[in-house]
Amino acid sequence: MKKITLILLLGSLTYWLNAQDLELYNGEVLLDSTSVINLSAHPDSGTIVLNEIGVKNISNDPLMVVCAREIIDLVPGSLNSFCWGLCYPPNIDTASVNVKIESGEMTMEFQGDHDPMGYEGVSIVKYTFYELGNPDNKASFTVNYNAEDELSVNGRSAFEISNAYPNPANTEANFDFAYNYSDDLRLVIYNLLGKVVKDIAITDNEGSLTVNTSTLKEGIYFYSLLVNNESMTTHKLIIKH
Repeated sequence: MKKITLILLLGSLTYWLNAQDLELYNGEVLLDSTSVINLSAHPDSGTIVLNEIGVKNISNDPLMVVCAREIIDLVPGSLNSFCWGLCYPPNIDTASVNVKIESGEMTMEFQGDHDPMGYEGVSIVKYTFYELGNPDNKASFTVNYNAEDELSVNGRSAFEISNAYPNPANTEANFDFAYNYSDDLRLVIYNLLGKVVKDIAITDNEGSLTVNTSTLKEGIYFYSLLVNNESMTTHKLIIKH
């Protein structure tokens, strides 16, 4: 009987030690340590932004959460940085500000930024979120920031989309685009919390797209070009009325 009790106690202790209190989501997709997110843009397109990551506390208690970045491979000349509580310069790997997440709550506080600076290639970065004082209670994922001279989907020809103009925008923002395949192509605009505020289908092969921004509050937004629900490029849009 003592032996059985000991086994049960050891089993419970092992479960407790291995239990993780944080979950990561890309939109509605649950991520784990094997998850890889691929983001692509032209080397001269400006900063590639990852801002759709949700960090959820699934424990019964509030958690102070740390964010750490690990650069696995960085294209020489490119710049990589991130935001968690504050936005940090490229030479900082661990956030100095910890974010409190209440039990059962999710935060969209994280943002990953990568500027190819005109250099072509793939930069690989791993992000880990863990409980302050308990680094084994963690969750992580990896991002491939892909800066390609000619972007293609399934081996087909590249698409092109201009930077938004005017930017800052008041009542409208314009985008010029061109592509020559027939997949599901959409322009999606997000706020800083990762909430979609505009989702517009693009049905023509080329032309200009005008988006009404008069109802959007002043501030910083991001817009992504999605092909078959995969983000191909992301840029910043500023609204100022």
